[in-house]
Amino acid sequence: MIPISLKPFENILVWLMGLIVVCGIIINTETRTDLPTAALCIAVLLMAINLFSISAVIVVALFGMLVLTTAFLYHGGFDRWESTADFYRDLTALAAVTLLALRCKKMCDGLNHKVVYFSGSQQLSQTGCLGFRSGREQLSWSDQSARIYEYPVGVMPTVSMILARTHPADVNLVQAGFEKAARREGLIEIKHRLLMPDGRIKHVHMTATPLHTRLGYIDYLGALRDVTASKQAEQALCRAQTQLAHVSRVTSLGELAASIAHEVNQPLAAITSSGEACRNWLSRPEPDLVEARQSLDRIIASSNRASEITRRVRALSRKCDPLRQNESLNDIVGETLSLVRHELAHHKINPIIELTAFGGQVNADRVQLQQVIINLIINACQAMDAVDPGERSLSVRTWVKDNEAVLEVADHGPGIPPDVLPQLFMPFFTTKENGLGMGLSICRSIIEFHEGRIWATNANGQGSAFLFALPIRVVNDSGYAAAL
Repeated sequence: MIPISLKPFENILVWLMGLIVVCGIIINTETRTDLPTAALCIAVLLMAINLFSISAVIVVALFGMLVLTTAFLYHGGFDRWESTADFYRDLTALAAVTLLALRCKKMCDGLNHKVVYFSGSQQLSQTGCLGFRSGREQLSWSDQSARIYEYPVGVMPTVSMILARTHPADVNLVQAGFEKAARREGLIEIKHRLLMPDGRIKHVHMTATPLHTRLGYIDYLGALRDVTASKQAEQALCRAQTQLAHVSRVTSLGELAASIAHEVNQPLAAITSSGEACRNWLSRPEPDLVEARQSLDRIIASSNRASEITRRVRALSRKCDPLRQNESLNDIVGETLSLVRHELAHHKINPIIELTAFGGQVNADRVQLQQVIINLIINACQAMDAVDPGERSLSVRTWVKDNEAVLEVADHGPGIPPDVLPQLFMPFFTTKENGLGMGLSICRSIIEFHEGRIWATNANGQGSAFLFALPIRVVNDSGYAAAL
């Protein structure tokens, strides 16, 4: 049940009390009771501080002095010394309180302005603050925190109210954060989701740090930030990058069409020749079943090879979200080279393959890494078009260094101009006449998605090299993969 705010009732009560005091002043002036009129005027003045502006407080103070003077004159004025002394004493007290009241009112107004600016900045930044005591159910928060959790502003918040808005899958995470506070731990950080009553999902980031100890408890000051917009933008960017990467893969497959056709035609030709051989062995007066069976085995092996090539091409052309799992970098490189083998032959390039990243397990999306490798190899082939075929050389190497699996694709082309080198991975930058300038940019986003790094260098002699490094993953005793 959501608590009800008592603020409207407090305002009604303040105005009612003020009316009672004003009536008391009028009655006291007329009847001269034991309650001093100055005390009632001071009460009205103090109440005005919380209700009105500084100008109104000054008017109330002048009105109180006028009431005192009027009452003094109405009851005899300066006829008796005692009444004159009482009048000056009451007037002095009211003046002193007025000065203090004005000073306090000015300070309060300044604080109120700061509170308004602070509240406005919280709304603009979607950041609220909250405070809680270790092991206690009650806590306090700013208006913006209440808005983030979508509770009425002014209600008394509790830990249960926070848990009620927390996504069921993240409740244990939030409870663990408050348990850390109960154990008096230091900095507490919780990233979790909220499930609103209408089914909307919010993403929030809460951090809290201990301030001081009081009565055996530790008070924590926390910040609550609504990161829903940035999360949605991040997801939208990820979707856009995935779609762009898919378009780039399909484009690369178009460039490799001849190579793919050649790879498929080889097993198909083998199937045809093996089928004809099998028919010949069976057509003999005395069929040679052993040779026929061997021909059938070759047909099955060739059809499996054609099916595997088709599977790889379909995987590259498939549009799906990235799926990261433990993969061998050597296996990914070897499978990719089989797809570009005809492309290398078409450019009259005999590649030098040196795969020494044994045990180089990386947590990666196989298709995305193949896309990067294909892009680097095609770029290297195209970079050597102007080089004499006898001097064309392409080196593909892998190795492990500093807990990273490294891949290098080095060509023997003209190299990269020094002024171009820093801009290679920028979007829409290209040195090709008909290029879009997105290939290397997509490669960089893919490698960064895998927590890796990619860079380019010029060789000491001739040509250039593109390298990327990915953190090696290991499987611990519990079966979970972790980065070294």
